[in-house]
Amino acid sequence: MIQRIRVSSLIGIHVLILAHIYYFGDSVIGSVDFQEFFHAFIKYGIINAGVVMVMIAFISTLIFGRFFCGWACHFGALQEFSWWVLKKMNIVPKTINSSLVTILPLFILLNFYVAPNLIHSIKMPWEKLVINFGMPEIWAFLPGFMIGLLTFIVDGFLIVYFLGRKGFCRFLCPWGAFLKLPSSLAMFKVRKVGTCIECGVCTDNCPIGIDVTYEINNHEKVTNTNCTSCMVCTDGCPSQAIAYKWKNPFRENFQFKHYGLNLKMFKLSAISDKFQSVHKKDYLLLPLILFCGFCIDGLYGMGHFLSFGIATIIAIQVIDPNKKINFLLKYLLIAIIIWHGIIKFSIWRGLDHYDSQRHGPAISHLNRVVMMYPKPIGRFHMILSEMYLHEGNFIKAEKHALIASKINPEHEGPKQFLNKLYYKIDNQ
Repeated sequence: MIQRIRVSSLIGIHVLILAHIYYFGDSVIGSVDFQEFFHAFIKYGIINAGVVMVMIAFISTLIFGRFFCGWACHFGALQEFSWWVLKKMNIVPKTINSSLVTILPLFILLNFYVAPNLIHSIKMPWEKLVINFGMPEIWAFLPGFMIGLLTFIVDGFLIVYFLGRKGFCRFLCPWGAFLKLPSSLAMFKVRKVGTCIECGVCTDNCPIGIDVTYEINNHEKVTNTNCTSCMVCTDGCPSQAIAYKWKNPFRENFQFKHYGLNLKMFKLSAISDKFQSVHKKDYLLLPLILFCGFCIDGLYGMGHFLSFGIATIIAIQVIDPNKKINFLLKYLLIAIIIWHGIIKFSIWRGLDHYDSQRHGPAISHLNRVVMMYPKPIGRFHMILSEMYLHEGNFIKAEKHALIASKINPEHEGPKQFLNKLYYKIDNQ
């Protein structure tokens, strides 16, 4: 019964969002994305609908745990839908369990959301606190159709297939990392209320991959901050040994060791067979994910979720002895990642040299970019044109300006530059 209510909640939330968009558009409530808390409030001091939503999620987590993740999150709903579809296709992959990789969501949160917006607010302090629930528009941060579709497929079906049920929540979600602290202090938790027969059904049913049997027998409650308060474990307990219960937080047996990394999980053979541990290779896994992620992040218009979703899948497959993809394909993927890493590095160094007016090294790096990058980017050709013109190389300046014009025929920049170039050639 509880799970029917939860599924109805996940569906109902999205129906309400669509209904609001249909009837009111952006005129009443703007974007309710989690990143609004960092982009709007921390960066600019703007309180909008997204900021209010994050505050509500944070406060509710202090009471109910990560209830938002299990009952209202669109990415959570996507993963559960993907899992359901794969299960209908008789595809039930093992859930990957790792310790060090739990750091990854926190890293994504701090590196891409907290740090840059906090640095901006320090350099350019708020003039005043502003309240505007209508900004930005609802679709302000949505990618284009193709990137959106790829994100849907990668962070839904592929993450679930390669990493297990709720793989995105465990491995990638920065908003989950944001809610870990209040979740650890939550009043409501899954608690031991009866005699556990250690059948392992709760652990087997847990969508997030928590060893519920171990936790309730060692800590009298689920201490793992990945718990999303979905109550799947309590619904399936045959001895009714666990329940979602309130307890005065001042009477909790709080110990930091409860929230540490447990390397000895899933001791019951009936359970452990359904999970795949990569604990022994964690020291390789995290740096490999970060390397792959940084190599492709931002290229082709990919956002952080898509980039690091692809990176996590590749890294898991490279270190995984149980080959879901063959040897040749693994290292072909690594070669592609390194190729794009060179492109990413060259873009960074080329633009840095360009901004510093060091045209020689900037030209070298950006020429490498336009040669290696499969996607033609008019901006890089225009920068090369500008630098070649400054260096007095009219032929190459014209060449790259013409390429930029072909890439973006409607853009006036290349046309104006060519007119400037031809005028200068005529005068000389």
